[in-house]
Amino acid sequence: MQPNPSESSQNIKKTGHSATFKVQNSVISVNFDHQIPLDEIRKHYRDIEYNSQKFPGICIRLTPPTPKSTVLLFHNGKAIITGLKNTKDIPKVIAKIVYKLNRIGIHVTSKPKYELANIVASIDFKCRINLDIASLVLDSSIYEPEIFPGLIYRVYSPKAVFLIFSSGKVILTGVKSENCLIPLIKQLGTTLKAQNLL
Repeated sequence: MQPNPSESSQNIKKTGHSATFKVQNSVISVNFDHQIPLDEIRKHYRDIEYNSQKFPGICIRLTPPTPKSTVLLFHNGKAIITGLKNTKDIPKVIAKIVYKLNRIGIHVTSKPKYELANIVASIDFKCRINLDIASLVLDSSIYEPEIFPGLIYRVYSPKAVFLIFSSGKVILTGVKSENCLIPLIKQLGTTLKAQNLL
């Protein structure tokens, strides 16, 4: 069975160089397909934040044994889940929200639909990267150290953004499928190696 990229830090070897990576956050959009009376939730639960004057949704912070995460729930039945490091936990979080709604008489009758909106992963190539040279040889890159200390490198197949730092640490964002993580990291490693940046 192939390991789940989001479960733990993993090691990748490519073109003679190794890198480790770990999923730091996932953003998931959910549709409960049910109108949610937010005021009712506020009356029954204290572990939520709701100020309709400042934000149109309720913020629910889930803690263990439910996977630690934050859920933004809106009146129209849409929700955003953030903070998950393992996408296998998505059904557990959704089930917890459905349970909390059912307990106060808000019965969700259809199975909620969800999709990954963004995965953020941290990568460590364990060597320094010359960003001045990288900015010259990497297409679709931006490096303005007086504004931001990292180089912004965009790729388009699949779409993703790398934030590359001189320490060798990289943030990968904009990914919508876990299956793309390892290929994208290998692709970056191969590109950096080919340009003698690793």
